Amino acid sequence: MKPAVTAVVVNWNSGDDLLRCVASLMAGADRLPLDVVVVDNASSDGSPDVLETFGDAVRLVETGGNIGFGSGVNRGVQRCIAPYVLVLNPDVRVAPDAVERLLDFLKANDRVGVVGPRLVDERGHAQRSFGRAPRLAGEICRKFLLHLVLPFLKFGCRVSSWPTSVGWVTGACFLMRRSAFGAVGGMDDAIFMYYEDVDLCLRLGKAGWSVAYLPEACAFHAGGGSSKRALERMLVEGVASHLYVMKKHLGDRAGRLLAALTFPEMVLRTLLWGGLFLFPGLRREAGPRLRAYKRVLARCITGRVGFGSRWGSAGPEEIS
Repeated sequence: MKPAVTAVVVNWNSGDDLLRCVASLMAGADRLPLDVVVVDNASSDGSPDVLETFGDAVRLVETGGNIGFGSGVNRGVQRCIAPYVLVLNPDVRVAPDAVERLLDFLKANDRVGVVGPRLVDERGHAQRSFGRAPRLAGEICRKFLLHLVLPFLKFGCRVSSWPTSVGWVTGACFLMRRSAFGAVGGMDDAIFMYYEDVDLCLRLGKAGWSVAYLPEACAFHAGGGSSKRALERMLVEGVASHLYVMKKHLGDRAGRLLAALTFPEMVLRTLLWGGLFLFPGLRREAGPRLRAYKRVLARCITGRVGFGSRWGSAGPEEIS
């Protein structure tokens, strides 16, 4: 039987998370025909080996290098045979009926191109997994870290208890129409990590598709699995991707203003985490954060804060 949904999981050294992720997908396969494509970005921890447990139900695509999340999704979608594609991180576990609920929602709403579920953390607390389309005023507030003291500024949306039309949903887990994905050219390969989900949803919106959040569908998200293993590099990539996506969707002037505000933002972040470094429990995270901010500050000082989304590192091969 042809699967109704193909799940694409982009893996990079995810360890046992990958096994738990795929197992959760297989647990719901009796309710919904589904196959799984795992795109492996040159993992060195042996995590792809666990896929042998699932036999032919899981297909492995080896990229040969760490090509990033969005490019990995594109590779996986090329192997899809179903009209609907579930994209998820390996540190996500879906509830048994989650994919079915997301699929039913898309079938009932033919102008919705992508829908995201409710994500919860280890304690069952809802995570912020969607937001409004970015606006310049809000992005300026974030540059001055005002979202830390005024949480309503962070992405502009509160957790909702009912289906909601939104500007974007997180790439940690969402279901999309393969036709809509193809119509907008898939993920932007120029983005190595972070904001590729925002960019995709904004392009879908401009193409006439709606983006939705469906809280009845639930998934558990550990969060930050791959990023924690290369925190310094991921933070730098995040700054680069943010500037790239903001320029792309808010325009050149807005992009240049946000680039100019990156210097005071990095100073504020350095002062904040410099103080937190005094607390032993936070030193492990504070160290790579401070080194990342130093790298971005150096680019600000030399005038090299550009808009290529991969200026944060020597290239994707460095993040391995």
